[in-house]
Amino acid sequence: MENGTLPSTDKNDQIMAALAHLSIMLPMMGVIAPIVIWVTQKDKSHYVAFQALQAVIYQLLLFLGYLIGMGLYMCSIFTMAFTGSLVPDSSDLDPFALLGVFSPFIVMGLLMLFGVVYILYGIYASIRVFQGKDFRYAIIGKKLEKYLANHTATVNRTNDGGDGAP
Repeated sequence: MENGTLPSTDKNDQIMAALAHLSIMLPMMGVIAPIVIWVTQKDKSHYVAFQALQAVIYQLLLFLGYLIGMGLYMCSIFTMAFTGSLVPDSSDLDPFALLGVFSPFIVMGLLMLFGVVYILYGIYASIRVFQGKDFRYAIIGKKLEKYLANHTATVNRTNDGGDGAP
């Protein structure tokens, strides 16, 4: 693989891989498209299967981040209610109390920023694979590649009789 391009992919593979990544644009339902692409293409194209599986993991992490973020947001709402009730007089404002009052807005702003960056990274992945270039998400790609290599080696040893001998 030179310069990140893949000589064995055709345009259909590139389109399917790009759709898997681009499905991040579908709010909360985008994970279904890469699963369907992976299931239908895993035996036809290793490239599409790998890209779709990466997209599934990436989007599940987005959903997990959303759940954690909403939990933090709810905690910040309770913090605002608690610290807001502790401020008896508006002329004597404690910086901690102000932080508590504004914490829901800070948390929601950070969640929105994180979400936009996360989606833009998925769109970037879509563009890269549509151009026929190999793409790996920062941490997910290497770990998934290692897992699939180990899994494939294990399956091959099992099919060969267990000892790896011919």
